[in-house]
Amino acid sequence: MPQFWQIDSTRWLNPAHIVYVEDNLDRSPLTLHVTMVAVTSGRERSSLEPYTLTLDGEAREKLLAYLARETESAPPQTST
Repeated sequence: MPQFWQIDSTRWLNPAHIVYVEDNLDRSPLTLHVTMVAVTSGRERSSLEPYTLTLDGEAREKLLAYLARETESAPPQTST
């Protein structure tokens, strides 16, 4: 069973499905867009479809804390 992160009282997230995170610092309220992939199945075949979850407030802060704590390696250094 995968490890799930509790985002708020009714939402849980499987971090293994996260493919992209964007923190929008230029908007008010601050929002975090988390893009994940989900398996969808139809009559003929299954496919991976992107799904974006938008978080703000305490849910945003909680997910950022999870990401900071669970990241195994530091982000790449940018050259100046």
